[in-house]
Amino acid sequence: MKVLRPTQPTSEQLTVINNYKPGVFVVRGAAGSGKTTTALYRLKFTTGFWQRRRRDGFIDGPVRVLVLTYNRTLRGYIEELTREQLKGQDIELTISTFAKWATDRVAGARILQDRERREKLDALAAALPLSADFVRAEVDYVLGRFTPDRLPEYIQCERQGRGRVPRMRAPLRRRLLEEVIQPFQEWKRERQTWDWSDLANAMAARRTGHPYHVVVVDEAQDFSANQVRAVLTHLADEHTLTFVLDAAQRIYPQRFTWSEVGLHVGPHNSKLLPKNFRNTRQIAAFAAPLLKDVETTDDAAIPDLTSCTEDGDKPLLVEGAFTRQLDHVVRFLGDLGPDNDESVAILHPKGWFGEVKNRLNAAGLAYVELTRNAEWPTGPVNVALSTMHSAKGLEFDHVIVVGLNSEVMPHATEPGDSERDAHLRLLAMSAGRARKTLTITYKPSEASDLIACMDPETYEVKTA
Repeated sequence: MKVLRPTQPTSEQLTVINNYKPGVFVVRGAAGSGKTTTALYRLKFTTGFWQRRRRDGFIDGPVRVLVLTYNRTLRGYIEELTREQLKGQDIELTISTFAKWATDRVAGARILQDRERREKLDALAAALPLSADFVRAEVDYVLGRFTPDRLPEYIQCERQGRGRVPRMRAPLRRRLLEEVIQPFQEWKRERQTWDWSDLANAMAARRTGHPYHVVVVDEAQDFSANQVRAVLTHLADEHTLTFVLDAAQRIYPQRFTWSEVGLHVGPHNSKLLPKNFRNTRQIAAFAAPLLKDVETTDDAAIPDLTSCTEDGDKPLLVEGAFTRQLDHVVRFLGDLGPDNDESVAILHPKGWFGEVKNRLNAAGLAYVELTRNAEWPTGPVNVALSTMHSAKGLEFDHVIVVGLNSEVMPHATEPGDSERDAHLRLLAMSAGRARKTLTITYKPSEASDLIACMDPETYEVKTA
């Protein structure tokens, strides 16, 4: 599966790459703005700076470099690119997800299974006038943002990035804290188990192993405040720390301010990259309206549609039964031809690919699976299956989102609803993975409410 190779950086990106002095730097990039390319070049130049510092006698031992991504799929992709950028025997390089990096450094932590956690939270929240999905996401938000001794601050805090609906006024927040979060914390202590928030807290509480001179955190908008605090704990006294993010593409319930994690970020140490170099004008025009009513924050970078230079077909919505949808997918792949090296991602919200695999196998079409794959697949196969979440940070020539039905992406229709916002961000992010063509398939009688959020002027419709 091919990966994006770093291209010649633009003058805008060079202002980020060449600013490699010690300290923190935040890169806010819109979808398609070349955030990953910018981060990799910056990683190369900042590591070179610290290699020179080592040769001058300011560092004992190797230059320790840490690159963190938010999921295993992106980690495998980034590793293919990173190891090409960094050369030298004096570098100790770690490329990891936060979860893997932390579990490797905290001995004996038993992490709750997702099913155990979900069942306990659902039972605790049964009496609250909130959906189970919302409660679990809100608990993630609270435990990710506040340290254990400061959980009561949630009741009165400014709550951004979680949508305006349902309205979480102070009395309901107090009930969530006292009836769900605090009993959940006590339940974990009694069982001597942790969830991922506890792992972040443990990493933030003390340094484990040697500190890092160079750190890059990619897709940082989906890291929690406590995960960022953990990263800060593991920095050398002198360091170069880079966060690469776009809050408009946030797909997990994380939201915090830089000041509350102890960082001062302003014009002197941040840069906005608004230009979209990936998508055609037509794909960008389709994705942008999806974020029109979504709650935004200061870290959100809205893409500059005027910067797209390539034209292509309008995104295509294919209507029909799922078997008919797959007929279209198989024909599309067949039309590309066996010798075509253009990459294709087939995405699904939940990763339900049983029938897709059967059809591809029957047609003799090879594919690889990306979701939760720690290693980027090498070889000539350029058709990939992935959940929409795991496609974050990647790019492909062609993207096909299959089965966009209400069963897999249900939500309320009221603007400001937290689940609606999350799904719109996820769909816009998935659309933005495409360089040349975008196709979305669904069954009209079971269509997700997201279909109604699309601008009809920006797509074509085909009945399968």
